[in-house]
Amino acid sequence: MEHLDLELNAENLSYKGLTSREVEVLKWSAEGKTAAEVAMILDLKSRTVNFHIGSAIRKIGVNNKTSAVVQAALQGLF
Repeated sequence: MEHLDLELNAENLSYKGLTSREVEVLKWSAEGKTAAEVAMILDLKSRTVNFHIGSAIRKIGVNNKTSAVVQAALQGLF
């Protein structure tokens, strides 16, 4: 299974107060992974992945996961 390099620095995490886990989940989502696939990759429950996605959506101020991923990418988080 491929592994995505997760390069997080203070500048990345300062964007909207996202946690490293929220950014990591968005990054995997940007790679086209479903919540279930991200859960398997990160050894989490799907519910936990969805919690992080929901939290990121609220913090970024968008309406869905796709918009959150796009905004995070546009801000250079990954």
